[in-house]
Amino acid sequence: MAKENDWSSLITRMNAMSNQFTKTDWKIVNYIKKKAEAFLGCNAQELAKAIGTSDASIIRFTQKVGYSGLNEFKYVLQQQIAKPAAETGTGDYAALLQDNITLLQLLYQTVKPENVDLLRKKMLAAERIFIVGLEINQHVAEILAFKFAKLGLPICAVTNYDVLKVYRKISTPRDLFITISLSGEDELLSETLADFINNGSYIVLFSNHEKSLCAAYTDLLFLIPKTDLLSSSNVICREIILLQLGDMIFQNFLAKDSPSYKTFLKTASYAVPDDEDD
Repeated sequence: MAKENDWSSLITRMNAMSNQFTKTDWKIVNYIKKKAEAFLGCNAQELAKAIGTSDASIIRFTQKVGYSGLNEFKYVLQQQIAKPAAETGTGDYAALLQDNITLLQLLYQTVKPENVDLLRKKMLAAERIFIVGLEINQHVAEILAFKFAKLGLPICAVTNYDVLKVYRKISTPRDLFITISLSGEDELLSETLADFINNGSYIVLFSNHEKSLCAAYTDLLFLIPKTDLLSSSNVICREIILLQLGDMIFQNFLAKDSPSYKTFLKTASYAVPDDEDD
């Protein structure tokens, strides 16, 4: 018997969005996983009765996972169930590729453009910017800090608790802290963020969880897809999705802030066109 996720990238998509689901959403997901054929044969009212929810909840769920409504969702589900294993690409690399594609799609669906714009403006206004990445996240923090330094931003990575403790005492309202914590449940980090907030600093969090210890002390949250329930969860580097989020923010700078773009051309060793040399 095939594994639950083998037949459907739709199941993979829903698993990756698990951090965004309500209890009602989970009831619908579990019904689909256990009774996909039955799901296909029912209308919204019949599904609501079978699952123990409302037809409106069914429709909202299908829209939450990226479809126009129940009909489109059922069409995609039917197509994916009907495909022979050879066509869906059950090889290890094909499954890994599909999981990575799913993660990227979910990231771009989840991250709000207005939040990226807001973060760019906050970063440009900040006197000092710190990217906080502790333990397994320290390399991501260092890469992102180096990347954004090319825009001429006053930025550095904070990768250990001792340094973090120093800024816990001396942070100011002109400081901005971009914090990476997938679980958001680091108690010491959450206490530090509370001090930053009390000092008037602006806090941004990259995390898998909307409700966590760290999220409670956050001005701006970027919720990223979870990899835990993907079929390739043991293979996929979580750093990939964090760096992709960094690329989205970086692209926003290049597209919407001319001084940052010109600085990037210089720091990246590209020649600035003569007609832009003011």
